Amino acid sequence: MAWSQDSSNPKPPSSTNISSLTQQINASQDPDQLYQLGLNALANNQPDLARQALERVVGLDPRFAGAWLDLALATYRSGDAAAAVEHLEYLRNQFPLTPALLNQVNQWQSLWQNPQNLQTDQRSQPKSSWQGEIQLSAGYDNNANTGLSRLQIPLSLPTGSTLFDVDKAFLPRADSFSLFAATLGGPVWAFGPGNLSPVLLLRNKLYTHETGFNSLDLQPGLVYQQAAGPDSNTVAPNNYWQVNLLAQHYRLGGQTLFNGLRVAVLRNQPWHSCQRILGTEIATRAQQSVPSLSGTLYSLNAGLSCPLPGDGSKSISANLKTGFEQARADRPGGNNQSAELTLRYEQMLSPSQSLQASWQIATTADQSGYSPLLEDNAKRKLQRQTLSLGLRQSLNVDWEARLNLEFFQQRANLPLFEQQGRMLMLGLAKRFN
Repeated sequence: MAWSQDSSNPKPPSSTNISSLTQQINASQDPDQLYQLGLNALANNQPDLARQALERVVGLDPRFAGAWLDLALATYRSGDAAAAVEHLEYLRNQFPLTPALLNQVNQWQSLWQNPQNLQTDQRSQPKSSWQGEIQLSAGYDNNANTGLSRLQIPLSLPTGSTLFDVDKAFLPRADSFSLFAATLGGPVWAFGPGNLSPVLLLRNKLYTHETGFNSLDLQPGLVYQQAAGPDSNTVAPNNYWQVNLLAQHYRLGGQTLFNGLRVAVLRNQPWHSCQRILGTEIATRAQQSVPSLSGTLYSLNAGLSCPLPGDGSKSISANLKTGFEQARADRPGGNNQSAELTLRYEQMLSPSQSLQASWQIATTADQSGYSPLLEDNAKRKLQRQTLSLGLRQSLNVDWEARLNLEFFQQRANLPLFEQQGRMLMLGLAKRFN
């Protein structure tokens, strides 16, 4: 993102530089190279030339969100405010912007639609609106109580290993459920060189019969975003630093299971036509019913999201997260190491319909024995795989119908921890800003 709110004009470029840029833009067919040439043209105060390059970028790669934003800027600087606003509207409607970034795009749109607003320092005024989405769904879960897969569990006794039958109360039970979820971003304030805004994440799942497994996940917090580019005073949707501070309150069956606190630092930046994310996180959980299960997780993650060759309707992303959890001294299994790989594929089936598919594999390995009764105090090793498939149908600008199918399987060297299940969910989501 090349936009700066500095109103001073750069020194006029030489005619040689302009001629060279023009020749390179006319000769190139590579969207990444054209994007860089477009940014160079903007930096040299040549918005018409930048617009020419960036229009070709989005023509070759329609899913290049950063190019759409810079095209809006080049279009505005070239004197076509109406077309610039149209580019912002396309960006807002076609790409998943964070609440803070969505608020920023809305602010630019307001400024460009009403030039008199440019005389007012908008950054000093906090935004009063909330934006995000809410979702209401109904579904079926064939393992609502997270029951065990095995009918018998081997136990290590002084007389030797013995198979014990699992009580049917601990076997999987199916049930229907309703789900309410919300992802909300609040007013955005200028804070130092970036933006600060409150966020609220909520997920409430209610079973028809298995009420002891009703869950409530509430996460209020703050998000700070700061542009990474040296020439930008605003946060670009493809090049920024982000700091998340989230508290968490989780209830199961009407009782508090744990309270937690999470701090994450993320670096989001373009890489060729892809988007790269690097980050680190510290998350601590204080278990309420069984305090010995409390711990603190330290993790690193790296992700890459890229459009696939073609018309820009398909994209693929990968994210790897590795962690070390420091447990209380009396926790079964002690400290553990974990790794999680997530692959995701998205495709636009039509202008109003999209498909999402993901596969996740997560492993956890304890560093101490779990229990003398389980395989003679063996160290627990878990491997969990989750496959999900989703279909989304836009009903209008704000409403979307969603269908999701999910399957998970957890394998373990200790049969007590083996589980599997399937879930089907149908719902409606409303976006607002």
